[in-house]
Amino acid sequence: MIDPFERGKVWFLYLKLEREFIETTSYVALETVHENVWSEKFGELLIRIGSSVGSFFNLVASSKSLDKERTVTKLRKRMEKESPSITDFRKAFNPVFQLSSVEVEASYGLTYYGELQPFKGFERKAPNWWEAHNKLKHEFFEKLEERATLQNTINALAGLFILNILHKESQRYLVRYTNVIYGEYIGKSQMEESLMESMIGIPKGLRGFEIRATTPLFTHFFRFDENVLGSRPTVEE
Repeated sequence: MIDPFERGKVWFLYLKLEREFIETTSYVALETVHENVWSEKFGELLIRIGSSVGSFFNLVASSKSLDKERTVTKLRKRMEKESPSITDFRKAFNPVFQLSSVEVEASYGLTYYGELQPFKGFERKAPNWWEAHNKLKHEFFEKLEERATLQNTINALAGLFILNILHKESQRYLVRYTNVIYGEYIGKSQMEESLMESMIGIPKGLRGFEIRATTPLFTHFFRFDENVLGSRPTVEE
C-alpha cells in the first residue's frame, strides 16, 4: 500500500478545505476585527477540518518516521486497546513536533490576518478550536453563533496546515512534487535532506538560509533546531 502522505492524498484534501475557506473571504474579509463573525459555512468547515485533524493524528501514529519516538510508540500500544482522544494525541505528538510553539502568518489578497499559533498551550490542553469543533459536532444549531467563528475556523485550518508541513512523509511529498516548501539557494534534494534531520524544522547549522512553506493563505518559516547541527548545503548558482 502506498503511503497516503507520500502520494499526496492527504495534502490534496487539505487544499480542498483551504480553497473553500478562501471563498468565504469574498463575504467576510480576513481581518482580526471579524474574528467573532459566525456563519453556517464556518461551522461546516470547522467540523470537517477538525475531523481531518483527528484522522491525520490517527494515521501519523503508524508512520515509519516516528518508530523511534517513545511517546508515539506508547500511543500505538494504547490504540491497540481503545480509540485515542485528543489528550492522547497531545501527549504523543506535541513533544515530537513541538506544536505548541509553531507560528504561521495568514493573509489573502488585500487582507492580512496576522500571526497564528494554532496549537498554543497544547502541552497542557486541547486548542479552543478543537473544543469548538467538538461542540458543533454534537450541538450544531445550539452552538453555531458561539463556536462557528472566523477565528476558530482559520486557527483549525492553520493547525492542519502545520501538521502537513511538519510530518516527514507529507513533507517529502511537498518538497519533491510541489513548490509549497521552498528554500532560496537550496536545491530540492539538499532541502529534503536538511529537513529530514529535524522533527521541528531545520538544523541550526543552516543559519543564514531560509526554508519556508507557503500556500495562498499561509506562510511558515521553518524553525532552527538548536539540538541538530547539520551541514551547510552547497549554495546553488
